[in-house]
Amino acid sequence: MLRDLVIATMLGALASSAAPAEPSGSPGPPKAVEGMVKRVDHVEGTVKVSTGRLGLFGHTLEITGDTEIQVGTRRGGVGDIREGATVKAAYETQDGKDIATRIEVIPSAPTK
Repeated sequence: MLRDLVIATMLGALASSAAPAEPSGSPGPPKAVEGMVKRVDHVEGTVKVSTGRLGLFGHTLEITGDTEIQVGTRRGGVGDIREGATVKAAYETQDGKDIATRIEVIPSAPTK
């Protein structure tokens, strides 16, 4: 009986400490990804970034009118994101979609 009381108390404590679920549609905590651009889809408004060792993992980000795009030291646009470029991106998950809030295109080193 004491064991049941202890278990019930622990379950109650766990339930009360759990964070409330976020309402649908609200952004989750900001996240980041860094990798090479595998594909830019101007029609869908998405960028696929390969990540991980050998670029085996992909991450698709949606670009909106609110997405800030930075190319080196200047502000850029979607047309500045090219396949093969290295990017750092911040994004939030909204309604199951990863929405890019900022994409930084890393300039490639000049070849000699």
